[in-house]
Amino acid sequence: MSQIPKPNTQFLSWFVAEYKNHTLKLTPRYQRNPIWSLGQKCFLIDSLISGCPIPQVFINIVSEGGGSRRKTNYEVVDGQQRLRAILEFINDEYQLIATAAKAYPVSDDYKPHIGKLFSGLPPHLQDQIWNYPLAVQELRGWTDEQIRALFRRLNYVVERLNKQEMRHSQYFGEFVNAVEKLADAPFWDEVALFSRRESQRMKDIEFISELFAMVIDGPQDQQSSLDSFYADYDVEFPKKKRFLQRFHNVLATLTTGRQLLSSSRFTKKADFYGLFGALLELTANGTRTCDMTSALFALKKLHKELEREDPTVLSGVYAQYRATVIEGPNKLPKRKARIEILRDLLKDQVQ
Repeated sequence: MSQIPKPNTQFLSWFVAEYKNHTLKLTPRYQRNPIWSLGQKCFLIDSLISGCPIPQVFINIVSEGGGSRRKTNYEVVDGQQRLRAILEFINDEYQLIATAAKAYPVSDDYKPHIGKLFSGLPPHLQDQIWNYPLAVQELRGWTDEQIRALFRRLNYVVERLNKQEMRHSQYFGEFVNAVEKLADAPFWDEVALFSRRESQRMKDIEFISELFAMVIDGPQDQQSSLDSFYADYDVEFPKKKRFLQRFHNVLATLTTGRQLLSSSRFTKKADFYGLFGALLELTANGTRTCDMTSALFALKKLHKELEREDPTVLSGVYAQYRATVIEGPNKLPKRKARIEILRDLLKDQVQ
């Protein structure tokens, strides 16, 4: 194996210099982390201002070329989000903001500098950040395979976090609080949409986040945009009450058909997403509550047709619907098609 990791310390000024020299590589090749919100970035800068420690970073040192053309690159293996937030601040790319006390309780040292760029901080604070010593673990010449093996070993005794558990550990603000309150509604237990295991791994929160994102900005492609919603609405969430009310209106409409939902294919996530989207449109984007009792017959028939042992006998709208759920059901075109089919199927029956 390559040399064992070597503990070191580097001032932040070193990272700035290497980044400007294009030798500090921040592309996250080894780990995929959620997008950091502005609140998270400012909370990190508060640590630099108040002198609190921040987690170490792992850097793989790779030399290439020969002679006078030999060049050393520093690949950030772990910690690229932290470094990116710091470098952006030092480059005056964002101002310090007033964070929510519950989500990001900044220190008293931070508060007088709200609204300031790095260049607007007093010289002694600029120096403090510039000369902040960051703990580094240096990996020299490790291959991608060796680095991935290292992180598997570091996390061997811990069950790997899924994407939603990572979001939960990263975000503490407005969007996550809103979604977790939505997940407390009795409706979810009544229709048995989630298994105990799914709830334990926060898959219920993740799916409800997808539904809430649809209320805010229409159907989304799989879960690819969820990190952006968590980050964009972490500190500030304009029209939050309006979006919550619209979600609750759709949920109230679904409640009128909960007996069917709990005993049909609509406990499958793809089907439920389509039905939620259809009712969102039929309730004028959730601005009113409707009764779907009259629509239950059509949904029962759809369920019965799709449960046939021989799907080749399906035709018309039933064949079209089946095509949206058999392969890649969470891709945006499939989701939109499924919502449209259900909307047209129910439009004259949802009152």
